[in-house]
Amino acid sequence: MVFGLGNINSVFSADIEEHIKEGYKLIDVREDHEWNAGHHSLAEHIPMAKIPENLDTFKENEKYIIICRSGNRSGKVTNYLDNQGIQAFNLTGGMKELSLHSENVIDSAGKKGSII
Repeated sequence: MVFGLGNINSVFSADIEEHIKEGYKLIDVREDHEWNAGHHSLAEHIPMAKIPENLDTFKENEKYIIICRSGNRSGKVTNYLDNQGIQAFNLTGGMKELSLHSENVIDSAGKKGSII
């Protein structure tokens, strides 16, 4: 499996709640310990390394916002999914930026989360 960066579609964290209202799905590709510390309450967790084996999770008629800590890993996954015919958008600035714009960042216990 090779993840690369090309021209990728991106969205800004300040607009995330609006995108959710529009039906976009959130996919967090960080590692377990990062997810457990803090993630968006509506995100689904699929670590980056498991994306190829979970392609059947993604539907061609859905739009996905891909999230990591800073936007690097999610950018690579966004590019990969786009090449598979999936409508994917990278979250610019990742969870570091999202945590500044959303009250919906929780830890694995459902309490206020932190970004590591």
